[in-house]
Amino acid sequence: MRAPAWRATALALVAACLAGAIAAAAGIVAPTTSVAPAGRAYLLTRDGKLLQALNADAPLPPASLTKLLTALVVLDARWDPNAWLRVSATAAAAEPSRLDLRIGDEIKAGDALVGMLVHSANDACLLLVEHAAASQAEFLRLMNQRARALGMQASHFGSPCGFDAADQYASANDLLRLGLQAWDHPLIRYIATLREATIRTRAGRNLHFLTTNALLGRLDGVLGLKTGYTARAGECLIAVAERDGHRVWLVMLGADDRWWSAHRLIDAALAGPSEPPR
Repeated sequence: MRAPAWRATALALVAACLAGAIAAAAGIVAPTTSVAPAGRAYLLTRDGKLLQALNADAPLPPASLTKLLTALVVLDARWDPNAWLRVSATAAAAEPSRLDLRIGDEIKAGDALVGMLVHSANDACLLLVEHAAASQAEFLRLMNQRARALGMQASHFGSPCGFDAADQYASANDLLRLGLQAWDHPLIRYIATLREATIRTRAGRNLHFLTTNALLGRLDGVLGLKTGYTARAGECLIAVAERDGHRVWLVMLGADDRWWSAHRLIDAALAGPSEPPR
């Protein structure tokens, strides 16, 4: 007697689930494309070897991941961390992530950099941009020049702070290049590991803020690096983690459930076998 169609389907689903559970327990990770996409585009590497990728060359909005490139350009522009920067009306009006800077406030350039990278503060970002170049157009020229020098061929930047724009896009592969370059800079690397910070205006007002990176302090081995979100870009992330001598990089663009997906992918990659399964 033939089994009913519904029973055959149910048995097939159970078998697939058991196979997936066994593979997960063994630490097996697909080498190219995940069966459960972590976003519109993403890539995952372990010790420089690609483990998973989806649409890694597709140009997509990078949101505030852009701020890593902004930081590199700022640090190239006669950088003085102790210089006092005065907040303009434009910077003070920046939304939504912000330090609550007010028109006429003065903060040190180094503190503005901390605010931009830790809290993804747009008021701190625009403050740095205004003092690093004669105009935003000039700053964008420098950003795209730096991007080309990094080999970011599928990327272009039209907003220094990551706001949505027609000419604002980057690929996951390009953002991995950017993340690696940013992580090589000692100051950016230090700032990206901070879970919170307090800065002080020249008038003595304290500004306390937390990191936007929910993985820091919650997933063993995560070191940094940068988060991003806009309505058009969705949830974005560049993360670097290290455990037992193995280093993992994850880039996600347009994720629906950034923290759960990132936790799952990074933890599995860090726990994986040293050699590919045979």
